[in-house]
Amino acid sequence: MTVAEAIRGRRTVKEFGPDEVPRALVADLLDLAVYAPNHHRTEPWRFVVAGPEAIRALADATGDAKLLRSRTAIVVAQVVADDAVVAREDFAACACAIQTLMLAARALGLASYWRTPRALQTAAAADVLGLEAGTDPVGIVHLGHPAGPFPTPPVRAAGTRTRWLP
Repeated sequence: MTVAEAIRGRRTVKEFGPDEVPRALVADLLDLAVYAPNHHRTEPWRFVVAGPEAIRALADATGDAKLLRSRTAIVVAQVVADDAVVAREDFAACACAIQTLMLAARALGLASYWRTPRALQTAAAADVLGLEAGTDPVGIVHLGHPAGPFPTPPVRAAGTRTRWLP
């Protein structure tokens, strides 16, 4: 699969097969995710990989049943800098890491779903995930084999949303 095919073919998938994603494959995906753009190389991302038991504990602690969509999930969190400009750049870097992760997963035939539920912003979630103070969740990426076929990608073009300056 080419990069362009992975980008166009990456779609949100909300129903996953019953299998966990092997640990070695998740580790490979995370090793790719950290190649995301990162101003000043602050490397603000922190990853918590949750298997079925941790996902269940997170759903139980937060009351968010949608967390149970997959048997493998990755919570991406940001070490929040004191400087507001750096913090904003770091949030963008974490978002880029998530996109890189999802594109790499798609290239390997895996489906993904990036959520930003309020449940992750709770003390209960931080406790289950073992997040350190000053580290805020950016989102959770559900990961696995799709339960059905990948959705057909829409046709999109940047033309009407682009201005060209001389």
